[in-house]
Amino acid sequence: MRFVLCLAAALSLSHAAYAGPAEDLKKAEQKTYDAWQSLPLTERTITFITEPSTGYGLYKVKGSNVFKPGEKIITYVEPIGYGWKDIAGDLYELNFVTDLTLTAENGDVVTDQKGFSKTVFQSHNQNMEFSMDFTLTLDGAPAGKYTLEYTIHDMSGKQVSTFDQEVEIAKGA
Repeated sequence: MRFVLCLAAALSLSHAAYAGPAEDLKKAEQKTYDAWQSLPLTERTITFITEPSTGYGLYKVKGSNVFKPGEKIITYVEPIGYGWKDIAGDLYELNFVTDLTLTAENGDVVTDQKGFSKTVFQSHNQNMEFSMDFTLTLDGAPAGKYTLEYTIHDMSGKQVSTFDQEVEIAKGA
């Protein structure tokens, strides 16, 4: 009888030491957060889309960088390596300010707009799945090739990242 009680107690202790899959997941997530914090701000995905996205990973790829005159140019972006700011109410805040420079093929700067887009997102979690859409229309721009240069300022993580997209405005339809 004593052997059975000792065995039961030993089994109960070994089972209590392992909290299960939820604890495994929590430990893996912490390793992911640690790795995330060593990343520089950059973009995992950048693509032109046909309509505004409806969430992270929920978009329709345009498949071309050629736009009709007056057509909306929508860029979908998934940044990574950004920081979170602790704010009141047990919340985390993501805060991005994005600048846009549009350059014609001949090198002329068509526009240089600081603060083109401002995105603030608050959550009870340190979200790592986050996306932004940048929408513009080049009304009156002559047909030709242009470079869109986006500079994302991570106000919460104090980092900056820049990326370019080549775009072409087709001749009038």
